[in-house]
This record gives sequence, C-alpha cells and structure tokens, in this order.
Amino acid sequence: MILWKKIILLVLITFFSIFQIWFLFCLPAPLFEDPYSVVVLDKNKELLGVKISNDGQWRFPETDSISHKFKICITTYEDKRFFYHFGVDPIAVVRAIEQNYSNSRVVSGGSTITMQTVRLFRKGKERTFGEKTIEALMAVRLELKYSKNEILNLYASHAPFGGNVVGIEAAAWRYFGRVPAQLSWAENAMLAVLPNAPSMIHTARNRDMLKLKRDRLLHKLYKEEYLTLTELELAIEEEIPEHPQSYPMYAYHLVNRAAKEHAGTINKIETTVDIKLQKQTNDIIKRYNDQYLQSGINNIACLVLEVETGNTVIYIGNAGFNSDVPEKDVDMVAAVRSTGSLLKPFLYAAMLSSGGILPKSLQKDIPTRMGGFSPENFDRKYEGAVFADEALARSLNIPFVYMLKEYGVLKFLHILQSLGLKTINKSSEHYGLSLVLGGGESSLWDMCSAYASMSRSLKNFTANDSRYFLQDYRKAGYVKNYVEKENKNKLRENSFLSAASIWYTFEAMASLNRPGQEKQWEQFSSRQKISWKTGTSFGFKDAWSVAVTPKYVVGIWVGNATGEGKSGIVGLNVAAPVLFEVLNVLPDYDRWFDFPFDELMLLPVCRKSGYLAGQDCDLIDSLWMPRTGANSNICPYHRKINLDETETFIVNSNCYPFEKIIRKSWFVLPPAMEYYYKVKKPWYQTLPSVMEGCNDFSVNSSKEIMDIIYPNKLSRVYIPVDINSDTLPAVFHVAHRDNDALIYWYIDDNYIGTTKDFHEKEFKLPSGKYILNLMDNKGNKMSRSFSVVSDL
Repeated sequence: MILWKKIILLVLITFFSIFQIWFLFCLPAPLFEDPYSVVVLDKNKELLGVKISNDGQWRFPETDSISHKFKICITTYEDKRFFYHFGVDPIAVVRAIEQNYSNSRVVSGGSTITMQTVRLFRKGKERTFGEKTIEALMAVRLELKYSKNEILNLYASHAPFGGNVVGIEAAAWRYFGRVPAQLSWAENAMLAVLPNAPSMIHTARNRDMLKLKRDRLLHKLYKEEYLTLTELELAIEEEIPEHPQSYPMYAYHLVNRAAKEHAGTINKIETTVDIKLQKQTNDIIKRYNDQYLQSGINNIACLVLEVETGNTVIYIGNAGFNSDVPEKDVDMVAAVRSTGSLLKPFLYAAMLSSGGILPKSLQKDIPTRMGGFSPENFDRKYEGAVFADEALARSLNIPFVYMLKEYGVLKFLHILQSLGLKTINKSSEHYGLSLVLGGGESSLWDMCSAYASMSRSLKNFTANDSRYFLQDYRKAGYVKNYVEKENKNKLRENSFLSAASIWYTFEAMASLNRPGQEKQWEQFSSRQKISWKTGTSFGFKDAWSVAVTPKYVVGIWVGNATGEGKSGIVGLNVAAPVLFEVLNVLPDYDRWFDFPFDELMLLPVCRKSGYLAGQDCDLIDSLWMPRTGANSNICPYHRKINLDETETFIVNSNCYPFEKIIRKSWFVLPPAMEYYYKVKKPWYQTLPSVMEGCNDFSVNSSKEIMDIIYPNKLSRVYIPVDINSDTLPAVFHVAHRDNDALIYWYIDDNYIGTTKDFHEKEFKLPSGKYILNLMDNKGNKMSRSFSVVSDL
C-alpha cells in the first residue's frame, strides 16, 4: 500500500513538473510568424504606400498602441472584464455553459481577448474541449508575460477584419482611408464587431447585419456612459462603407525598392519623403507623361534631395504606375543609363581645382577628329574658341573633349569614383574621351547624390571654418534617421574638389545666357537663382535635367525604359520643363552659396583669353580666382609685333627704320581657331600683312599662318562609301590668316588646284599613303603625310 502511494505521489510530482515546464515554455517565440506587408510612411508617418505580404494578406506590422476609442469598443464588445481577469473569465465561462446547454448548441465560447489572441497564433486548431483547455492555460501564461495593453496590441494587430485584411491598421486604411487614431466612434465600433465573424459580415454583403451589430455596440457604449446622447445619434447616422478602398500608393517604386532593400529586417519603414510635395509632383509628372506619350516618349522619373542631409524629399521612379504606360514598373531613378552631358560640371570643377583652367580660359571649338572619334556640338556649329564657363553653360561638346584630353581620362575616373558614381567602373581605355559626352552610365540616384554632395561641401565650407567634411560626399538616403555605419566626420584642410571650384561651377551653371542648344531658356521661370544642367544621350535615348540650389537638388530623367530612341528625347525640350515646374513647388531657400574667400586670391587675368596675364597681354583684369589658378598657364595668345608708323603692316628693323617701328601687343589665335572665332567676334583683328620686302620674324612656322581644319589629324583619313560601294571624295579644309591669300594644292607632286577666300578641296583617292603639300602666294609652305582608309 505504501509502495502504491509512493508511485502515485511520484507520478503526480512528475506530472506537475512536466506541466510546470510546459506551462513555463508553452508560448512560442515569437508568438506570430506571419509575413507582414511592407508599409512605407512619409516623414510625418503618413502612408506613402503598402506592398502586400507574401501570403497575399494586407497585414501591417504589429502596432505598438491602439486608440482609446477602439480599446473601449473592443473590450466592451468582446471582453468587458478584460482588465480584471487573469486570461480566463470564470463568469463568462459559466454563462457560456448555461447558454450552450439551454440552446442545445454552441452559441457562446466564453473566450476572452487573451484566449482569442492565443487562438490567433495557434492557427488551425480545432475548437474542441481539449484545445479550449490548452488555450485557457496558454492565456494565463500570456497574461503573466505581457501587460494588458500589450495583449490588446497583439490582438488588434492580428485579428481578421474581413477578406484578406488583417489587423486594425490595415482595416482602418482599407475601410476608411485613415489611420486608426483618426477614426470616429462609429468607425471604431464597426471594426470592433468585424473580428467576431469576419467571413459572415462584409461591408459590401450583409451590410444591414453589420450595421445592426455596430449600432447595438454603440447603444451599449451609451449605456456605459462612454457616449453622450448626441454622440450616439450622430454615430448611428454614419453609413457603413459600401466597398473597401484601395490602399494609398503615392510612391510605388520607392515602396518596392524599400521592400527589396529591407526584406526580412524592417516592414514598417519611415522615410524622409514629404507626402504633400510627392502628391504635387505626381500630378506634374502625370500631366507631362500624358503629353509625351503622344510622341512615343513613355517614361519619366523625378528625384528631389535635401542638400543638408542628403535625404530624399520626392521619389518618383516612373510615371503612370497604375496605367497602361509601357515599362511602368521599371524604377528609372535606380536604372543605369547614359549620362549625356551631366558629367561636364564635374570635369570643369576638377580642372579648376587642379589649376588646369580658369573660369574664362579660352577652349578650342573647331572641327575635331581623334582617331575614330569625331565629336560634334549639338548644333553642329563651331565658335573657334570659347570661354570655359560659357562652354559649360552652353554644354558645348568639343571644348570639353579637349579639356578631358588635357586633364586625363584616368584622373577624371578617379574624380567620378570619389563622387560616388560607382557604375562608371571600367578602364580609361574603355571609355576614352567620349566619357564626358555620355560614354559612361549612371543612375538618377547617383547623379543627384553627386550634385548634392558638391552642394553640401560648398555650403558647409564656410560653416566649418573653411575646412571640409569627407562625409559630405555620400549617397542619398530615404530612411528617416538613417546614420552611416562608417564615421568619416573628420575635418580636412583639402578636398578633391575645392569649394572655390564648386562655386565657380555652379555660377557657370546658373548663367541665363544660353544660346545655341539652350536658346529656349527664356520660356522657363524660377523664383530664385538656380544652377542647372541638361543632358542628352547619343541616339536620343535619355534626356536629363538636374538643378542645384543651397537647399535642394532636383533630377529629371525622360525617355523610354526599353532604350528606344526618339528624336524628341532632348534634355532641354522634355526634361527641363518638368524640372522647372517641380522647382516651383519646392520651398524657397534662404540665400545663395557664400563666396569662399579663403580659397580665392586676386590674380591678373587676360581679358581676351581668360588665362593668367602674361607680359604681352594688353588688357588685364584683377579678378578673384581659385588659389590653384596661380599655377595655371600664362596666356599663349598674346605676342608683341612690330608695325609701321601707320600700323598697317608688320615690319622689322632690317626693312624699316627702327625709330619709326611701333611695337604693339596683338591677340592672335591659331589659324584653325581664328577661322571660326573672327566670324563670331567682329572685334577680333587678324594679324596685319607683312610689308613687302620684309620677313615676319615673329612667325615661328607656316602653321601659324595656315593650318588644316579638317581632318585635323591627317595621320589617317577615312573615305566614306556610298550604297553602291563606291568611294566618295574626302573633304579637306584649310584656314589661312590672310584673307586674300592664294593656296596651291598638291597631292605628292601632282598639282590639284588653287583656292582663294574659301580654302576647301575634295579628293577621291584609293587607299594608300600620300603627302599633302600646300603653298601660298607668299611662299609659305605646309606638308602633311596621311593614309587613306576606305570605310568599308
């Protein structure tokens, strides 16, 4: 007998020990393993968009609090003694037993909100007495682990609210288009009764039953003195919504990007986007997209960054995401495309920083061929020579090809990498000089980040006592309160782009005098000064426009995501109008960038050439220039010449009385540059003729008298072939400093002809090696060896 008692006691102890262990660890961790929708919020926690969860449910991430009204509604309707029981309500259990017995069927389960929460995370369990007992025990354990408010939050976050809507936040947006905190008593009451029978009660079906249950709860709230009579009457008058609403989607591509980049880590993402500006810009983009679709231009993207923080303010990856626009799902903010002319400001700033140029240094603008590369300006015209800042403002191609040749492609690639343009990552040989004209590829995200970094560096230069933060050069962000892991916040004395070079770059980009390609600038308006740049890729596939202010960077891309080119896809024509309209909805900035005096010095600058003034320059200005400009080149275009007393002819002391010689400074461009320059600049004076009987000792070679304009490099000439495979003539063009000169043309020793005024000849030559011999009527000679290659 004693043995049996010991066995029973041992069994009981074992049972209670096992039960105790089970009870202690009965709750799963985590309680819910459901996939959540990705919820993207703006900077003020307003809903930008939602991406449905992987199981097809609209299930927002767990809420950390519920509204006071919903708390009263749900506890009054489901569990009025919720705040007083320990997970199981004995009174409700007894009442349920009595009701079920008297009705001979189950009409009440007696479950508390805590027990219902357990049922929710124990999905699919049968509603048997045994399972009910387990639920009750787990409910008690849940009460021991979580507070009452935490349990309410869990229930409200995972309760079904009809269809594929799960959780109070998803339901509030689905049925009423608002956050739960903004719902009325009637709306909260409707949501409180939905989880009780979500499959039987529907806003579109059985609406009368749903209203009856809601109104019954409202009367109960009035009876419990939560509502006044007036509040009750007004609440009952509110209609049940007829149909669920679509979730807001103001930033489709950002929502998808956030879902991809934060998969498995964050489901509710607070961004830095301003929903008000996002909505306004969406309307602008849609309007232009509707207009451009008629021309076969299908896609537009817009990105606006805040300079100081690098935060994203507006993100529109593509227009018409909810329409039939082709390729509407492609995020063109992140897509890598040809940059067009958008890299030119970076080269300009780099050359200013290195002392390679001054803002007004004259740059070549003549017909050019470098190997197989023949760059042209957009308007296919030439200036001969143009100031560097004007070349940037007008986005001239040829001057920037010469600038890149001088600066070096490899060095420029290093600058682009430092600016964060990581997709431009091939060798200098791969890109060549075409890099600055769109030979590289980048995204709107990276381009705007780079421009914002430059703006931030310049803006902070003065604030940092004329020093630099390396961290100013960083990628943009869209997550609120995001902090870079790598701390580079260390002040430096120097930067790869100086503040002075950036200031002068932005000044050039802010120029309003934009003839040629951008002659239509007057149709655009902006309240404040801005620096802006357009770009068009080869084949008219990408149109860009980027604007910089001390407060914002705005970037626009227009084109076809498929890569299909259209003649209308030109930065000025289709991207710039969108840019300026977006700029006009943005808040104004306080003031323009401060002049970076500590990086400037007064330098003597030749007024005509823009170079550092040399001893032969006649007109010299003292200008504030980047300090590095002190190491730039001395003016190469001024020299002293000897004139007769009438200043009509060039003379020397061997042929003219020394005491009558007038020595004068003269601005002289090389013949090829002069040929085009004098047409555009009426004030330009060519060198006077040499007096008969005198030799011009100031001329060092025949090339200073005449030069070959095209082809400018005669080592190899490509002969075009027509559709019948016949070779066509190659055109040679020569510039001569003397307008009245005669030029005699020879190929090898064969006389071809003579030209006057307009020195151009056509030669139809078979492949082979030749010598072009030129001689003018004064005996000046020029010879060039070249090879002819048929372009078969």
